[in-house]
Amino acid sequence: MKKINIITILMMIFWTSCELPDNTEVYKQGLVVFGSINMLEITDNFIQSEINAIHVSMSSAIDNNIDNANDLYINDAEVTISGPLNIDATDNFVTLEYSDSLPGVYYPSRDDYYIFSNSTYILNVKYTNSDSGEYYEVNASTTTPEKISIKSIAYQDSYLCEECSDPSIFGETNCENQGETWITELVDIDSINVNNFSTINEQTFGSWWNDENQECNCELLDDYIQDSIISTINLSRFGCSVGSFASLPYFILDFQDSLQDFSSIKILSHSLEPFKMGNEPYEDLDENGEYDDGEPFFDYNENEEHDETFINTFYDTTLVFNLWKGPYFRDDLGNPYLETPFVWTVETVPTPIMWLYFNQYGKHLMVVQSSDNAYFDYLSGDPLGQNQYLLPNTNIQPVDSNQGAYGLFSSNYSKPFFLNINKAD
Repeated sequence: MKKINIITILMMIFWTSCELPDNTEVYKQGLVVFGSINMLEITDNFIQSEINAIHVSMSSAIDNNIDNANDLYINDAEVTISGPLNIDATDNFVTLEYSDSLPGVYYPSRDDYYIFSNSTYILNVKYTNSDSGEYYEVNASTTTPEKISIKSIAYQDSYLCEECSDPSIFGETNCENQGETWITELVDIDSINVNNFSTINEQTFGSWWNDENQECNCELLDDYIQDSIISTINLSRFGCSVGSFASLPYFILDFQDSLQDFSSIKILSHSLEPFKMGNEPYEDLDENGEYDDGEPFFDYNENEEHDETFINTFYDTTLVFNLWKGPYFRDDLGNPYLETPFVWTVETVPTPIMWLYFNQYGKHLMVVQSSDNAYFDYLSGDPLGQNQYLLPNTNIQPVDSNQGAYGLFSSNYSKPFFLNINKAD
């Protein structure tokens, strides 16, 4: 459980060091639209294009009394996307149709389209309220990012790791009272392979992923790990590898050449086997290679029994983990897990990739994603809701200026690579 004095101090620092905008928005009822188009680099010569689901609903004032929020979803809107959607510049128009499975969600009516980088696409949504007869129409545009180029770089100077000689002791600057000493060590940070996705995907014919079950056939990746085509890092719960944003990085990514003005870079850490089952870790006191009654074990599922659990969860119950990772989600049997994919928005280039980026051990698909100006502008508003009267910067524009328009229509370019994460302790 988080200590209230720590939270209070952090909140005092935050509110005294940040001045939130005090301008308020004048609310106008209108459409709320969210959607995106994506480009995924499969090979250097092939980009997989996808128009993601478009979500359409009606806005509601903060003080509105709504019996059922689902009533705000709109299932009979006209939704289209136009722009360069194929090579010969014909039929550059896609209609999106309502899906019966989810309220207010629209999917493309065809899949024979192609999304081009550095190209502009227009989203148009029309809706007539059948009860009031009021007509709403909004437009939004996105200019897709250029192809992104990434590389992993070795740290120019060795990283200074400072910690107690007992690495499980956190946050101490003097640890002699535990019978330990304070030590410093220079640690080299090596580069990793960030150019393995195309090779592996081609050689396995994409069969490493089961589309029908939405699962990884991860055994197909084992040989690539053994041959170091998929790089491996050893994720630790202790020492200078954990604690904060300043912890020891496992590798460093650079994409300076691809970073455009007013664009945003995100890094997605997608575990390919988050729910892999295995025996809870234990201390093998008699070194016989199996668990014996009475031996200490790490009770992941908190049932006081040594049994199976989600063994790939990056799990701990110490204060530093509770502050940064917890509370853990748990299934009906108490097995702990964390969200995947996990997303960070990058603020520095080159960017160090440390423990905070990872929620699981095992095989991962890492994705570096460049977003368009619209997403950058949206983040420049107040998307986290720190001020309930200040809205994020939207690119959804109403045709009628007396109506409101809210949401975001954006585009992304994504470059993936495989990574393997071992459990270090």
